[in-house]
Amino acid sequence: MKELLIAARIPEFVKKPAIWFKKNARRIRQGRAANPFWAHSTFLINEKWPGGLRMLVEKLVELGYELEVWPRERGEFTIRGGTLILFPVNETSSWQIDFFGNKIESIEVSRGKQASSETEDTRERALFEYLGDGDYVVHQDHGVGIWRGIREERGRKYYLIEYRGARGGSPDTLMVPVEEKRRIAPYIGFRVPPITRLGTPFWKRTVAKTKEEAFSFAKKLLMLYAARELEHREPYFPYPEFEEKVEESFAYTTTLSQERVEREIMKDLESDAPMDRILLVDVGFGKTEIAVRASVRVAANGKQVAVLAPTTLLCDQHYRVWQERVRNLPFRVERLSRLESRKEERNVLQAIRDGKADIIVGTHRLLSRDVLWRRLGMVIIDEEQRFGVRAKEHLKDLKKDIDILTLSATPLPRTLSLALASLRRMSTLEEPPKGRRAPQTFVLPYKREMMLRAVKHELGRQGQVYFLEPRIRSIPKTLEELRELLPKRSIGYIHGRLSEKTLVETMEKFRSGKIEILVSTSIIENGIDLSDVNTLVVSDAVLFGLSELHQLRGRVGRGKEESFAYFFYNPKKLTDRGRERLDTLSSMQFLGAGPMIAEKDLEMRGAGNILGREQSGAARQVGLNLYAQFLAEAVEELRKNKNELYMKALN
Repeated sequence: MKELLIAARIPEFVKKPAIWFKKNARRIRQGRAANPFWAHSTFLINEKWPGGLRMLVEKLVELGYELEVWPRERGEFTIRGGTLILFPVNETSSWQIDFFGNKIESIEVSRGKQASSETEDTRERALFEYLGDGDYVVHQDHGVGIWRGIREERGRKYYLIEYRGARGGSPDTLMVPVEEKRRIAPYIGFRVPPITRLGTPFWKRTVAKTKEEAFSFAKKLLMLYAARELEHREPYFPYPEFEEKVEESFAYTTTLSQERVEREIMKDLESDAPMDRILLVDVGFGKTEIAVRASVRVAANGKQVAVLAPTTLLCDQHYRVWQERVRNLPFRVERLSRLESRKEERNVLQAIRDGKADIIVGTHRLLSRDVLWRRLGMVIIDEEQRFGVRAKEHLKDLKKDIDILTLSATPLPRTLSLALASLRRMSTLEEPPKGRRAPQTFVLPYKREMMLRAVKHELGRQGQVYFLEPRIRSIPKTLEELRELLPKRSIGYIHGRLSEKTLVETMEKFRSGKIEILVSTSIIENGIDLSDVNTLVVSDAVLFGLSELHQLRGRVGRGKEESFAYFFYNPKKLTDRGRERLDTLSSMQFLGAGPMIAEKDLEMRGAGNILGREQSGAARQVGLNLYAQFLAEAVEELRKNKNELYMKALN
């Protein structure tokens, strides 16, 4: 049976090399039984350890370990679904602990990227991986500057940050000892931030103001959630006879990450307080199945479920999925969108009013005033940010006494998600479905021969192709070219100006294989799931945003076949920003890259879409990393006075 000794992240241990712990392993183990110091500063875990993943995380935090994107240094850990990866202070590499439910399945040296035992060198490499000369960084005490690399003087190493000079003079350079590395972070939030001047009170005032705004933002959100926690409803009890049927009929293997998130949601539903949870997930990681299982729990308890989709295409797909997944259960699934005739619409509205419709999938049409719910219990919102202002206002009215599950395949940067996780209930799916492989990504100057070769390769293995055009006006020319080059192939097209009926009919032909090549705008970006489409061709990729390109890439590779994504560009029109987007896409072509791509996208486009206009201004001043830290500190302070928040919410 494998055992792993984990030493605390304290100065006495960090300065000792890992070999010291190996040589003294026997003495340490004996000391654990007799000496309180060793008992409290070390931890021994094996496969029979009775605690679960959550308890292990709490223990690591107690020992001083820090949660990071990846454990590059001793004393760091990360979580990937039901797997915890940590770099013990007393080891030379990272270790992986796999959980099945609350039981440990295995403890072994990490199969992923190895961490180095030299903390200083590792941190240097991590910084250099992210930063290049001229990139923007933020120092907690001195402000936003320009990264100028590293210098060694008199046997000591320093990081160099360039700041604005006095009154337009030559720039000042700050030399930061490498021991203070944790005070430096990449600046994320706006493409060209305001550079700080050293030796002025400006930065201190900026930090004070930003902390104040972060505190106000956190307080406002916590008040909203405190008010919701004061609402009560009947708990949703388990119905094993229905829920087990749904689980058994799932065509794929449920991942450990899905199991964990399902437990979190079911725990919310079993309480007597309305749920308001957001599920963050990278594209193609299985969020819809989680939503289906949650809807079955609510419907089994006699309540209605509304499933909101931002587009008619996605609404139609969700309708098909829910019908298929609950077809052996006594639940009636209906659809309300522009696809229904007037007579069909009247019948659906009547079924909702009478309580005969259990699960209703719809577009924003579901939020109309003539939709009168008999016993609405839950609203599932897919991609909330794609709904308009009026729709969101109506959702706020609905949110007072019903359960809300928001699904988002637009991942947040990890720094921000960790801060926001303490403000609202948040779940993440970080594990891809079993057997899924990331599409091979090619970023190339446009050449007709290369494009044709990519399309022919896919058609040659009886597959289908998405062909993306950034603008509707480009589609006729592309259709003409493809039909000339491939006269015997069936080619269709869709875009946002077509009627909903035409869109759905064309997609149905594509789904059934009657169309082999579908020329489209980015209308297919959200949620269209077809397992036989394994090649994506984007004709002018620089005209799309980075996160948008990542979402589009996620449209292929849904089946077992190897998939390909070709992003073409015009070299004569390639800007620096466009090149940066394409370079990022090319370098991050692995499953689960969403949060890192979101972070890079924020760096290039700003934080307005996530934080709102007012808070994105605050984040711009100090960078998203530092703002997220201030937000987390504000939440911690407010939680100490939780009773006061509840009293204000009551009033």
